[in-house]
Amino acid sequence: MRIKLLYPFVFLLSVSPLIPESLSLYKYNEKYGLINEERKIREENKFTSFIESDDYLICCLRNVSPQFHAYNKNGNKEIDFDAIAVKLVTENIILISDFHDSYYYDLKKKEKIADDALYAGEIQVVFAYDTKDFEIRNPDGSVMKKNLRECGYRFSEGLMPIKDTDGKTGFINEKGNFVFECPIYGFHSIYDPKIHPLYDFEFSNGIVCVPESESSFALYTKDGRKLKTVRNSRTEQRKFTSGYMLISTVDKAQKQYAFLNYKGENAFNQFFSAAERFINEYAMVVVDGKDAVINTKGDVFFCADFVNK
Repeated sequence: MRIKLLYPFVFLLSVSPLIPESLSLYKYNEKYGLINEERKIREENKFTSFIESDDYLICCLRNVSPQFHAYNKNGNKEIDFDAIAVKLVTENIILISDFHDSYYYDLKKKEKIADDALYAGEIQVVFAYDTKDFEIRNPDGSVMKKNLRECGYRFSEGLMPIKDTDGKTGFINEKGNFVFECPIYGFHSIYDPKIHPLYDFEFSNGIVCVPESESSFALYTKDGRKLKTVRNSRTEQRKFTSGYMLISTVDKAQKQYAFLNYKGENAFNQFFSAAERFINEYAMVVVDGKDAVINTKGDVFFCADFVNK
């Protein structure tokens, strides 16, 4: 069976669009590499993290210069740059924090982007420095919703999670009205208040997963109906990918991972000692101490068989 995507068990800097289809990552014997669809290893390295945009895969190599390398969907390296951190903003636009400044960069155009041009003509979430709260502004600049203590950075399926200054939490629509209230647990630090507001729980197929406490979370529909509360578990991502949500057990001494479906069930009736989220219908897991990938049907493929073939 042909495997189209393998990727390393590493700390992800971003959770959004898919890895370009013809460029994949694998991990085997603690080495991470790039392979193309013909299963040819394009580069072998110890990548410590990566970011996915619509058309690029950005790999990080710590303690070397340059630290970040952007590969296109054909597997060719196009851009190298030094930075302290890189975050995906949208599509092929990233936020680069270098040793002197931070700026937005368009990977397709290969040029910097001015702050005021980034979200021109779109609904924007901005940080009001005078009130120290967030505001959601319409494309014409008028304020849709203000006095928000915490909120998402964009709407997903027409809804955005917020916490207002009165402490009320839940989801609003694109008119700024509450669609439903629900408890939202936790506090998330701000890295850049203009681009990274605090709540980023996104709907997928009409379902959203929201933490209720340190050890439980709930699934809600778009009309606010609670489908299920899952206890003694934590979410490892902010939205479903390929139809699944990666979760982990609360027990730190024997932490295990599983994949949740839209019904809130353990999709494969199996726990893994290590795992990463699904990307393009494959997820990296560790089975019996061996690097492997699992597809959306639950089939397991060991990396040693793939790399050594």
